[in-house]
Amino acid sequence: MITYRRPTRAAAAGDPIPYFSGGKTHLFYLSSPSGTIDYPERVRTTWQHVATADFLSWEQLAPALEPGAVGAFDGGGIWTGSVVKKGETDYLFYTGHHVGAAHPQTICLATSRDLVHFDRRSGPLIEPAAGFEPIDWRDPYVFFNEDEGLWWMLIAARLDHGPKWRRGAIALATSSDLVNWQVEAEPLYVPGTTFCPECPELWQMNGRWYLVFSRFSEEVGTIYRVADSPRDPFRVPAREDLGGRRWYAAKSAPQPDGSRVFFGWLHDFVTECDRPRWLWGGDFAAPRVVTADPSGDLKVTLHPAVASWFAEAENNRIALAGVGGEAHSALGPVLPATARVTAEFSLPQSPAALGLALVSNPDLEGWFVTINRKQGLVTLSQEPRPLDDFWADLTGRPGAYREIDGPIVAQATIDGDRDSHRVTVLLDGEVLEVYVDDEVALTHRVRRTTPLRPVAFVVDGDTEVVLGVLKPHST
Repeated sequence: MITYRRPTRAAAAGDPIPYFSGGKTHLFYLSSPSGTIDYPERVRTTWQHVATADFLSWEQLAPALEPGAVGAFDGGGIWTGSVVKKGETDYLFYTGHHVGAAHPQTICLATSRDLVHFDRRSGPLIEPAAGFEPIDWRDPYVFFNEDEGLWWMLIAARLDHGPKWRRGAIALATSSDLVNWQVEAEPLYVPGTTFCPECPELWQMNGRWYLVFSRFSEEVGTIYRVADSPRDPFRVPAREDLGGRRWYAAKSAPQPDGSRVFFGWLHDFVTECDRPRWLWGGDFAAPRVVTADPSGDLKVTLHPAVASWFAEAENNRIALAGVGGEAHSALGPVLPATARVTAEFSLPQSPAALGLALVSNPDLEGWFVTINRKQGLVTLSQEPRPLDDFWADLTGRPGAYREIDGPIVAQATIDGDRDSHRVTVLLDGEVLEVYVDDEVALTHRVRRTTPLRPVAFVVDGDTEVVLGVLKPHST
């Protein structure tokens, strides 16, 4: 479905750099050398390049930049950055990785007149500044601040003082010409809890400023902060997570209608020497549209072009009576490799919980999207959950987590007082995406060893649900 998921079968895709220009959304992104798993080989990345006008047809273009010679300032990989236009020239800012150097990460520059051929500067543009650690200095995000009449650059960094695991910062540099930069002594933002806030971006929507970045040191994922101006304190919103812990390094591009379209990737998963682990890079999720509600909170939904790519469903209307217990529907059809499943719940009586599951057998073993209305939470979990060792021995169920993330792999807050709920699940190979009420997104990679079937359920209440399974249009 998504042509840019893997440029070659064995290469991992990561860190998107979306850029809207000339009526098209260009997606630059990093790709690892084929067959690599470990650092530093896996992150000797290249900037790949695809473009679209409709988010359905993608044009594969030549790689924008490849790593320099071994030992060069960018010989260890062309890492994340951003693209802006000034006059007739596009400026591509990127992170040059030089393994073993005193400054292994530096901010670098290449320019282009056609977005196809890029001329790179012969050396780093900005090296780590005083007050910051010399190692983490990456992911430049550049935009023009009209209020100040200057180009701004956000840099993922770490202070050279403070608690070791909590000194991550977003540095700020300014320029009048995109070539000569001054790093401000005070960082733009210091979360106080994060090792390094990666892939930052800053943009304005409906009069507010949104700072988006990814973190890996606590609750993993892409999150955001909001402020009234870019120099005001950034505040934590009611729901900070934009996609779940396995939707990472997400970045966005503005669209003509005022929305922003986000791209993020899901980690590859390997089991090697009995050590299951998640890797840098993997597959992209589908494009997502982000808008702001009147209170300033961001809402996430599946891009309508992706939704329209699926054929009309034959909907099945089901009444479920679960007062005093639980009720679920019969198992639906076996889901193909790529499918969109929808469940629209109306609530004649307000239940405690409800949701949609993708299960492999009548014992309802599989993946559950549960809207817990009492707690105001939606969760994505693998069921049944493992038991403590004694009970595992007694029942024969696993006593250790089958997912190293735990049984609950993603969750978010939600309005539990609505009189209806809509759940959309996009299943594309191993990529599982969940969208709830056109506000919340949850994401995970699932290993599909057995066929999956949809099931709707309700707990302590009644519901009427319209369940639909949509298959992609033939291509």
